Amino acid sequence: MTQFPDVKIVQLFPWQAPGILRDPLAFLQQQAAQHGDFIQYPLNVATVYHISHPAVIQHVLQTNSKNYSKDTIQYNTLAQITGNGLLTSDGRSWFTHRRLMQPAFHRSRIESFGETIVSATAAMLDRWQAHASSGAPLDVDAEMMQVTLEIVGKTLFNIDLRADAPQMTHAVLDMLAYVVYRAQNPLALPLSVPTPRNRRFQAAMAQLDHIIHRSIAFRRARGDRRADGADLGDMLSMLLLARDEETGQGLTDAEIRDEMITLLIAGHETVASALTWGWYLLALHPAARAQMEAEVDGVCNGRLPTTADLDHLPLTRRIFDETLRLYPPAWLITRRALADDVIGEHTIPARSILILSPYVTHRHPAYWPDPLRFDPGRFEETAVKERPRYAYIPFGGGPRLCIGDRFALLEAPLIMAVIAQRYRLTLLPGHPVIMGPLVTLRPRHGLLMTVQPR
Repeated sequence: MTQFPDVKIVQLFPWQAPGILRDPLAFLQQQAAQHGDFIQYPLNVATVYHISHPAVIQHVLQTNSKNYSKDTIQYNTLAQITGNGLLTSDGRSWFTHRRLMQPAFHRSRIESFGETIVSATAAMLDRWQAHASSGAPLDVDAEMMQVTLEIVGKTLFNIDLRADAPQMTHAVLDMLAYVVYRAQNPLALPLSVPTPRNRRFQAAMAQLDHIIHRSIAFRRARGDRRADGADLGDMLSMLLLARDEETGQGLTDAEIRDEMITLLIAGHETVASALTWGWYLLALHPAARAQMEAEVDGVCNGRLPTTADLDHLPLTRRIFDETLRLYPPAWLITRRALADDVIGEHTIPARSILILSPYVTHRHPAYWPDPLRFDPGRFEETAVKERPRYAYIPFGGGPRLCIGDRFALLEAPLIMAVIAQRYRLTLLPGHPVIMGPLVTLRPRHGLLMTVQPR
């Protein structure tokens, strides 16, 4: 029988609000350390729970997931960008679209993307040569954003975004910054009011929408099938040709737009965030970096890595896993209870809000000894088997497990291996590295590093 922790009721007061908004991660960590793994905040607007215990997380995300929706401020605000895409939708719409899109993320299709990932990364490294020669610092955060955007555009939609990538990256960041602002300021003026912030958001959205709708129109006009009638192998082609099993209806341009923009944002911004923190951690731990370089050199022997090499690069994968533990891009997950539920001996009232923070759970000392220490050995097979499954949730869990988890776990280690072959990245002395819990975890001032040829 599953053992659930007792609930601790904690009062919050209005004067605490500024501190919570200013540093939500510090607040959540402090509350978990002081009050435990299952906290209830009886607020006037709704009962709110903060959950850090793997068994309770599993109940919410998997065991009784149908009772917990994404009808929360977090996802409703994000839906201003993504519309009714997989990330924010619920119910029948989510189920139908997930079923239509799942074949595009089949293992065989994902593995076929390796060559594109390696090629885009190698082209990025050619651009780094000027920095390596001059010693000029490089913003690795911006570089990871750009290369992952190029990769997701090519692999999922067969779109060449090399020319548009820098502008699109800025557009995405402007939109995500607006999401954070709206979530923290629910009384902010509506988008119809032309404030400077609103105009920036609308301009960024228009830029992204133009590129996406242009791609949809082009592909519809030419017909999106091979000679044998099959799709062209990318997500856009599958979405254009998809038909509902019950109604036979296809997706509208608006529905395809929502899914494309969801995947463009979620498929590159999250992986870029994790890669950025990976290089930060490796710069702080040169022994682990040297071990990873030796592993890549030993397996590849000077040639570019391939998808087939990943099985022989276990340390590289464990380093990425440990990065996701310490700096999970999706640091906050929220749900709303649709009906009353019972967890252990406690009743969760309908309409309650549940807050789960992978960042906090990934630092739980009961499951992660010396939790702040960087230790890729935590992800050796024996150690993984000894931990509860839901003590590690960088991609969520249950039916709503991120559809792109396999893609991320292919893309990121390949990018790391290609870079490690050619360059060593070192932190720029004096540059502040401050974590910002925005839509994802990002360094507030970028990550300036110097590039040294190996």
